[in-house]
Amino acid sequence: MELASARELKALLTDTVLAPFTAEGGPVRTLAVAAEPLDRVAGPVRTLALGIASPSPGEFRLAVRYQRRELAEGREIELIRKKAKGEVDVRYIGRVVPLAELPWGWRRHRPLRLGTSIGHFQITAGTLGAVVRRRKDGATLLLSNAHVFANENKGKVGDAILQAGVHDGGKAPDDTAATLAGMVKLKKTGANKVDAAVAAPADGIEVDARTLKGLGKVAGIGPDFLDEGTPVTKLGRTTGLTRGRVRAFELDNLTVGFPILGNLRFDNQIEIEGEGADAFAAGGDSGSLIVDEERRAVALLFAAGDTGGANGQGLTDVRQPHPGRAGCPRRGPGNMT
Repeated sequence: MELASARELKALLTDTVLAPFTAEGGPVRTLAVAAEPLDRVAGPVRTLALGIASPSPGEFRLAVRYQRRELAEGREIELIRKKAKGEVDVRYIGRVVPLAELPWGWRRHRPLRLGTSIGHFQITAGTLGAVVRRRKDGATLLLSNAHVFANENKGKVGDAILQAGVHDGGKAPDDTAATLAGMVKLKKTGANKVDAAVAAPADGIEVDARTLKGLGKVAGIGPDFLDEGTPVTKLGRTTGLTRGRVRAFELDNLTVGFPILGNLRFDNQIEIEGEGADAFAAGGDSGSLIVDEERRAVALLFAAGDTGGANGQGLTDVRQPHPGRAGCPRRGPGNMT
């Protein structure tokens, strides 16, 4: 089908299938526990996400991602298949979680380097994704996820950001590399668009704003639209340099499980599948900058599934940025994840 038709169908099914399925007060059939009203469940449950896939250039279909195996034969997916007349890409992605907690990481770096261990003083460690400039005053800021820099909304402006992160031996004040400067608060109700926060480098801390070790220099901001099959690369604290491809975009109603805030809904996300036998990302890679083949910034990594994908290693979820101009001092920021 055409892209416009796929988008129209996605909007229709979101209203007619997903909304009733997840309606407040409706029976919970998505947690593998005793049924109970949704108003007793903390946030959205692991359920279905809808997006758009493109199996070949110019050809589009509905991307259906289910997060619990028992939904595979459920009424909702059957209805979606019928409405889409079979033009669907249905995949199991399992649980999707923020990536900031695995027991290995990177060393302390001065100047600060993209792709290295960093985090709020009360979290384990995530990844420094990009360097951006604030439009109003031209200030240089560091970019990562809100759950990395702001401890899932618990952080306050001025809080210490450590490099390396606590899990990698970082301690305040010796390893305080920056302070929290702002965040997009994560919402328990409604749809989140981004998981993003910025930090101001501490006095005397230098930053290498562009270099991605093993890849080259960040070459500014990439296109707004990423079609299925677009090759991408990231440099993260845990898994280092990995490559993958976009497998779906404009993915709505994706449930991401956070340790503190619980299950949160995200809309308009991008799904990436790793190449080869390894996963595209793992715990601690949260905040990694995603770049295209020309090393242009196209998204920021914030979560990944525990299974799914052609290699069975899970699928990674990212949001296309425009927070700032990643590593690109010529232009100012926008918004992001």
